[in-house]
Amino acid sequence: MTESRLLIWKYYAYRASSAAGFYLPVSILYLKDQGYSLAFIGLAQAVFSFGMLAAEIPSGYLGDRLGRRETLALGNALRATAMVAYVLAGSAVGILAVKALWAVGWAFRSGTQSALLYELLSTRFDESEYARIDGRGSTVLLVTSGTGAVVGGALYTVDAGLPFLVNAALALAGVLVLATFPCIECEAEDAEAFTVREAVEMLRIQAARPEVRWFVAYAALFAGLFGVTRTFEQPALDAVGVPVVGIGLLYAGFKAVSAVAASATGWLEATVGVRRTFGLLAPVFALAYAAVAVTPLALVPVLVLYRTTQTVIRPLRNQYLNDRLGDVGRATVLSGASMALSLASGAAKLLGGAAAGTTGAVGVLPWAGLTVAGLAAVLWLATSPVRSGTATASSPPATAADSG
Repeated sequence: MTESRLLIWKYYAYRASSAAGFYLPVSILYLKDQGYSLAFIGLAQAVFSFGMLAAEIPSGYLGDRLGRRETLALGNALRATAMVAYVLAGSAVGILAVKALWAVGWAFRSGTQSALLYELLSTRFDESEYARIDGRGSTVLLVTSGTGAVVGGALYTVDAGLPFLVNAALALAGVLVLATFPCIECEAEDAEAFTVREAVEMLRIQAARPEVRWFVAYAALFAGLFGVTRTFEQPALDAVGVPVVGIGLLYAGFKAVSAVAASATGWLEATVGVRRTFGLLAPVFALAYAAVAVTPLALVPVLVLYRTTQTVIRPLRNQYLNDRLGDVGRATVLSGASMALSLASGAAKLLGGAAAGTTGAVGVLPWAGLTVAGLAAVLWLATSPVRSGTATASSPPATAADSG
């Protein structure tokens, strides 16, 4: 095996360390079983999203300034710490503080992970392979999470804290894997320090480009829908009578289906295309979430749909954005995009938490799905968010004639 191929396998190993499968099927039920209300659960999840919002750009800047591998390792360490603290937190305030720390750990991964892979491919392979390699990385992540979901559901019946502790150990293993990665930034002969002023200017330039601005806005709508669905899926499944062990098995099934979808990301990009894929989101989700209002039996297929779709569109979204960015400031700009997604997700969770107090965990989902699908359809027709072209960050900002 060549050194370059070995590096790709190391990347897959790192992705496996990011798996959240051990605790994910029970993380919301854990709060519910501790006596917290649906409104508090919505608040806790919103704190997570807003914590990511606050940390996204600083973490992206550190990814550009300190280095990709160092920033990712710090993110793994923070997430492991948060998982342990989640078990030890004994109050509502403690839970909210842990959620904020957890969010920072995830923020250190978002834009920097994408930048690391894209630059590894551009220096050693072919950056056009990004969606395919990232899709395979998602498959590894999902298979690991699916296995963990089965184990985590069983562990929860023994001790509610075990799934979190086991997942913390997995995250720490990722720090060791990252230590074996090369320093891509060190290989750039003309590398210069990336200043805060340059980072702010880079964000301003990219936000002025309609092919970036409206694309991120469109993606943010569905980030909000996915955030609401993830927040209330466990209480919804509990409400329709699915036991904890059954939820663990369902999550394993979700991960298995998503893993198959992730492995087909490259094919989807080549045959369907990014524009057509994103264009289908609004009508497909409108029909799917409306079905839940007709019958709760549609809940499980909708959960499968949203999870597989989220898995597929993430690498396509990152490929689209990466193709329009330069290496300088890449992680900062990608984190800026993630910040917009976190803002939408956090706001949607707050609204969803308030609505769930009246409609219940099952009833809030059709309301959220139809609202987002309607807004997305209007935005698609008004702005055409997915546009052709591969202009980089060195391109001048869009003029008034360009904006749409």
